[in-house]
Amino acid sequence: MVDNVTLTELEKGILNKIQNHISKNEKVGIAIIAKECFVSKSAVIKLSKKLGYSGYSEMYYTILASTNNALKIDFSNNSSIYMNEHLKEDINMLVKVLREFRNQKIYLDSLGVCDSAREYYLQKLLIFGFNAASSYHYEAFRKSKSGLYFFFSYSGCRAEIIEKVNEAIRNNFKVVVFTSNKDSPLAKISHITLEVAGIKSDTAYYLPNFFTANLIILLELTLSEYSRKYLSNE
Repeated sequence: MVDNVTLTELEKGILNKIQNHISKNEKVGIAIIAKECFVSKSAVIKLSKKLGYSGYSEMYYTILASTNNALKIDFSNNSSIYMNEHLKEDINMLVKVLREFRNQKIYLDSLGVCDSAREYYLQKLLIFGFNAASSYHYEAFRKSKSGLYFFFSYSGCRAEIIEKVNEAIRNNFKVVVFTSNKDSPLAKISHITLEVAGIKSDTAYYLPNFFTANLIILLELTLSEYSRKYLSNE
């Protein structure tokens, strides 16, 4: 994509039409878009080049990749979250790992925009009686020698994150990563990766980023299930 592009109403309509088809899981070619928008194929190609793409195909598949959240944890579409089998699997996995490490140290770490989510997780885990703490230093792993390590990173690409996670792994910590990109370097080296939906945009054309909100809702659902399984009968 190129910066500082001003789109006409017609061009916005073309992009919205492509997005509408993708949201319905419909693969759409340039001929259909041109017909539905009452423009020529060359007009669609001109738009793709204006946005910095080589042609319609590159533009289409880039939009498709950026909006394909089918398997991501996502509560922003107001759908029935309890009908999402993938979400249920993630919740059950978190419940299982929390149960496994209920008597061991749980460290939480984050970078940048994820700090508020990390703090929320910390306070909630403490309320539920887990031995949780924020961790910023390598020495914490060496003292405990084993435990559970939660890391929150939107991109999962920063080098300093990779170094800390590797240190945790060397000291026998199980690493659970919360990120928006399951193909990131951080996700590749972790034991468990939870891919959480979210987008970034500049302030001039801001779009709501539900990443932190999705993280918090995920924990609430997890703790509810944990309570149902292990605490309600105690």
